[in-house]
Amino acid sequence: MADLNWTKFNVEKSKGNYPTWPIEAMVKVLFGGYLKGPKPMFDVSTKVLDIGCGFGNNLLPFLVRGCDCCGVEITDDMSGLAEEILRTRGFQRVCIKTGNNRSLPFDDEEFDLIVSNNVIHYEKNYLAALQEYSRVLKPGGGLYLMTVAPGHDIYVNADVVGRHKFKIKNWDFRDGEQYFYLSDLKYLDFYLSKIFEDIELGQVTERLMQINLDFFVSYCRKPKD
Repeated sequence: MADLNWTKFNVEKSKGNYPTWPIEAMVKVLFGGYLKGPKPMFDVSTKVLDIGCGFGNNLLPFLVRGCDCCGVEITDDMSGLAEEILRTRGFQRVCIKTGNNRSLPFDDEEFDLIVSNNVIHYEKNYLAALQEYSRVLKPGGGLYLMTVAPGHDIYVNADVVGRHKFKIKNWDFRDGEQYFYLSDLKYLDFYLSKIFEDIELGQVTERLMQINLDFFVSYCRKPKD
């Protein structure tokens, strides 16, 4: 049911206006001066994967730099729609496939960077998703991850159903779905450190009109050895 709801939402939204800009926090972390470690470099030799790419808008900063970009969405309709939008906008070096957090349709060690913007909390097995991310990431490659934090209204309104598990309530078409939420940055560090290294963590909190938005963000690397 979740896949069908997302497909209907995206297809309906595409008939009108859809996002044509990337998430600001991602741009700041990956292209700004916020990281303590080496700043990632992106050019025609860089291969990028956006998991849960939506309309492809978060691939734009990489596409304009000539990067080889791929995306994943959960249904054929959604992946086809994202690829069509990007090609219509003039980007030919792009491929969107059907898959999910724990089943990425790509070879081992294929990507230099993985982007996971607000999609990993759909997974019941958080660690398995991170392990799949690591599988397709090259040694030394980077992972940018963003996920909902405790101050977000969607989290505040949800019902607790287990450890790190919440059910969405009184929000939107996702009502009734179960999410995997982290109540503290220490938990995100705990899961990431099992697989990745050079972990940097942050949090983005803002209030837009009447809605409180709160996200954990992180950037880390797959060990080279």
